[in-house]
Amino acid sequence: MAFPPIARATLQAALINAGSNVLAQVIGAYRDERPFQLDNQALFQFTTCAFILSPLTFLWLEGLESKFPGYNDNSAPSPKTEKPKQKPKLNVTNTVAKIVIDQIVGGAWNTAAFIMTMGFLRGQDWESIVQQIQKDFWPILVAGFKLWPIVSILNFTVVPTEKRLLVGSLFGVLWAVYLSLMSG
Repeated sequence: MAFPPIARATLQAALINAGSNVLAQVIGAYRDERPFQLDNQALFQFTTCAFILSPLTFLWLEGLESKFPGYNDNSAPSPKTEKPKQKPKLNVTNTVAKIVIDQIVGGAWNTAAFIMTMGFLRGQDWESIVQQIQKDFWPILVAGFKLWPIVSILNFTVVPTEKRLLVGSLFGVLWAVYLSLMSG
């Protein structure tokens, strides 16, 4: 039985996110010169967060592709030949629009949603979550501009739509390590 693309992408993202959290915990233990001891609660929270946010991210990426197709229609496969009529031509205007919208709107939404979801999973009240968003939103968003534009460029130029969440999750490993090392 094959999983629908959104379910497969969500499962992949959750597994990669779990691995990222374990890796970040190992790096934190090494950096602090203490023995590694798995924090099961943090692992559960990060993995659950991925199960909650990944389907929304998948739909976001599909929606961007639907609204701003990355390739011109005349390069789509013909039903009879199933081969492209010509080499697909990148629609640069749509691709730039997707990258800008993804970085500004998607980045802001994803940052706030992550902070909020993690706050709820940690049992924080709404007032504490709002304070956490106010404290962490801009530093995380600005730090993300060092990595995520590159991921968007790759995703929107060479990665098939159904694999974009997976690629983002793989780069998320780097992001988790970066945040772990920078958070002191």
